Amino acid sequence: MIQPYQFNLIEEQIFQLVRTYQSVNDPQTIQTIEGMTKDVVVRQFNPQDDQALLIINEMFQRGLSIKKAEAHLSDLKTYVEPFPAPTIKQTEKLFRKVKKLKVPDFDDFDLQETTYLAWDDIGSQSKYLIATENEGYTAVHGHLSTEVKKGICPICQHESNVSMFLSLTKSSGDGTYTKRGNYICRDSQRCNQQLTDQAHLAEFLKLVKMKEN
Repeated sequence: MIQPYQFNLIEEQIFQLVRTYQSVNDPQTIQTIEGMTKDVVVRQFNPQDDQALLIINEMFQRGLSIKKAEAHLSDLKTYVEPFPAPTIKQTEKLFRKVKKLKVPDFDDFDLQETTYLAWDDIGSQSKYLIATENEGYTAVHGHLSTEVKKGICPICQHESNVSMFLSLTKSSGDGTYTKRGNYICRDSQRCNQQLTDQAHLAEFLKLVKMKEN
């Protein structure tokens, strides 16, 4: 099984390969790019995932088109492990300092495309994020600006419509609080679909996560 962000990376690599097949004529160049792409893709899987590797091999054909690639990727998506959505009680515990927390129905999310759960509370202009960490969860919430602009999201590393997310972070020792944040994707679903490296998400959460007593 693979994680949603790994599937996104595979999808990105395969579509780049299709563009190579369509635009490059030099056999040596194609062979080099094929080798590099296959190395990245195969490394996402356990060597024991024989059926998944068979699907991958089908994609490395010189006549591969976008339509064929999408069909193979659809088959490969069955190997994606869905995000383990928390229960309502777990969610309330993660945000225990939030009064009148509005928990969405996580069944409405495509959990096979979810590396982190996120939703907005328009009434309070707040955004909530939940990610997995050490077989449990880590979570953060903060204010989301109504201003939207073009920028690079630090979570998915893609240019998107972004808004400023700010959370209160407790300064160590002196009991004071500071606001920390960055411009992130306004559309968290799209951000999840573009995320190919979980490390960027971890770095962002480390920056903005509230330090508890």
